[in-house]
Amino acid sequence: MRSRRAIRCRRALCDKANQSMIPSGVRSARTAARRTHSLGSRNASAILKELAMELGVTAVMLPDLDFDEQLALMRECGVKYYQIRPRVIPAEQAGKPWNPWGNHKFDLTPQRLVKEGKAITKQVRDAGLELWGTLPHLSIETDADEVKMHMEGAAAAEAGAARCGMPRYPDGPFDYEDFLKKIVAGYERTVELAKPFGIKLIVETHCLSFATSPALAWNICRHFDPAQVGVIFDMANFTREGEITPHLAVSVLRDYIDCVHIGGGRRLVTGVDEFGCNVIENQMAPLNQSDLYLPPWLKALNDAQLGAPLIIEDFTPNMSGADRLRDSARVLQRALAGLG
Repeated sequence: MRSRRAIRCRRALCDKANQSMIPSGVRSARTAARRTHSLGSRNASAILKELAMELGVTAVMLPDLDFDEQLALMRECGVKYYQIRPRVIPAEQAGKPWNPWGNHKFDLTPQRLVKEGKAITKQVRDAGLELWGTLPHLSIETDADEVKMHMEGAAAAEAGAARCGMPRYPDGPFDYEDFLKKIVAGYERTVELAKPFGIKLIVETHCLSFATSPALAWNICRHFDPAQVGVIFDMANFTREGEITPHLAVSVLRDYIDCVHIGGGRRLVTGVDEFGCNVIENQMAPLNQSDLYLPPWLKALNDAQLGAPLIIEDFTPNMSGADRLRDSARVLQRALAGLG
């Protein structure tokens, strides 16, 4: 029987014409190929070849840049992988200031991705970059036709995977086992809808979600082949909920880790309540100012040799998307350079 590591394949389902599960090659060869990839910029290429893990960025954190500007910035920063954001801008956000969760300069709708996915991917690759999944508004509760549209768009762009969320956990006491069964059944349904398109579903360890911690995410994913359902290992969310020690967190999910979302956060004391307890507020923060101390997390991920990129998702307030990416890339490049 093949091990999970042998069957974990980030691009196993990319070929729409071949709907079967295709095992990956040897991960070390794949990782080596990534490390030698050239961005067309001598400085960026030199940086990437020294890194133990490669960097990416989500389009979600770049609302103030159009598509061409995003690609140019990635090349400048030595960032290789690009997660696209096929979402409809809410009507009430149209014309408002750029916002990661609202108005975006690059207005990529799911319908547009279906039509333009191939051309978008060509432009990304012509820039020496590569797509790594899509981040649509999609969940296991989404109706079948809409799920298929998102899968068609991801397949057109050869993105390989699409994030698929789930209902959040109830606010009060509930039957965990029963709720888990319903969530797993929802992913089973959505996996079947995704199969004809060759797209893998990725679950995010997101705060306030039913997969908020590594172990909770594993309880869902363990029912599936890692080529069908993987995990976005979201470290920024661990500053709010779900944190455990780095090597334990990575070991729990291991081959299910498709990519890592990396951003910073901190807890601020904003007052004292009537019981004399500190009132805490969560605030997004630069990586080097985060309450989540970065080096041991990077070491744990590097030691596991997952071949999963670090996708920067920095939402530090009062900064442009470009400045956030530049700063985060510098911090990560410096931290990773010593890992070898």
